[in-house]
Amino acid sequence: MLISRYDLGRRKPGFAWWRMFAWVLMLLAAFGGVQYIQHAQQVWAALQTLPAGEDQNASTLHGMLNWDIGYLVVALAVIVACAGCILRQAWARPVLRVMALLLCVWSAYRGVLLWQQWQTFDTANALLQAGGQPSAGQLAQLADLRKILLVGLGLRIVAIPLLLWLAWQLGHPAVRLQFRARRL
Repeated sequence: MLISRYDLGRRKPGFAWWRMFAWVLMLLAAFGGVQYIQHAQQVWAALQTLPAGEDQNASTLHGMLNWDIGYLVVALAVIVACAGCILRQAWARPVLRVMALLLCVWSAYRGVLLWQQWQTFDTANALLQAGGQPSAGQLAQLADLRKILLVGLGLRIVAIPLLLWLAWQLGHPAVRLQFRARRL
């Protein structure tokens, strides 16, 4: 079904849920960016205090720092694409559409990894229970780890369909007509 500008002018479009989700995605990317900056600062501080000759530890910390910087760059790109979509800039629509699909694939991949960690966690928990009576501290750590894994899996289960929905919405002709080309 083709929708012209005349059709859009005749009837008021409803609430743009895709814009609301772009706001939420931008805020989550900003929160993640702050987390990556803080972690990178901690890693950098640990690198500065590392004594000479600790090449293995330095290599590990450099790898962590590289991942933090990579995640920060991606978070900033998502923030820019979301802001462009919120402002209805034509360049941002295909960019955010591709980013939503890539984030969906990444989220599914990380969900599979979390599921594998859950399986390992269950095995380790069974071994700990079979080996004797675990201490209260160990039980508290296991409960915390279980909550973290469940929250991570739950967020990914929710994120994947929402990201697919956003990519689908950004491809609709009615949504496409809401974007304007950049003026020079």
